[in-house]
Amino acid sequence: MARVAVRRVNEWDGPSMLKVYGPYTGTVCAPEEETPGLQAYIQRIDRYTYGLGWLLCEIDCQTAGFCHLTENRHAPEDLFSVEFQLYVKPEYQGIGVGKALWSLMRDMMEEGSRREALSRVHRENAQAVGFFKAMGFEEAGEEGDVLVLRYALTPAQAQAERPTKPYLIDKFAYEAARERAAGMIDISCIADSRWQPENF
Repeated sequence: MARVAVRRVNEWDGPSMLKVYGPYTGTVCAPEEETPGLQAYIQRIDRYTYGLGWLLCEIDCQTAGFCHLTENRHAPEDLFSVEFQLYVKPEYQGIGVGKALWSLMRDMMEEGSRREALSRVHRENAQAVGFFKAMGFEEAGEEGDVLVLRYALTPAQAQAERPTKPYLIDKFAYEAARERAAGMIDISCIADSRWQPENF
């Protein structure tokens, strides 16, 4: 039986995450033209992990995908509104990795009383547009060739003065959300010990 984990990221995950992200850079699937260097990427992880949140999905100790939050680029002072990015290795797509990562991040955002999540997706990235709409995002505008997709969160405390940072969220709520997320991944296709991700 394949082992699945959906969890918070730490700086030691940087190399494996960069291997997932690198092939997407320079395409319509990522906001950067070039792959960042490892040290710069680790610094990015350190900067955002505790204040906003980065999550990783592992299948049999192999990084299958990750997601993270950044500030709303048009309203960085609005701590309740954040941008969401998601990257899944092609060979792990279609088995629920993206859904699991979004589920855990959504639960953490709502537990932390955030109010909305945005994703900016190039129109040509039809797979991503379809994914976000399937997750409940709605079109909220256009920026040239980029669609702005919005998800209205249900904050645990609608009148909170500040959102709760991810690492301060109740550990029981976090662990329960992690288990729910891991259960969304269909490991039946990889139950065969002969399965290798590069051949999937």
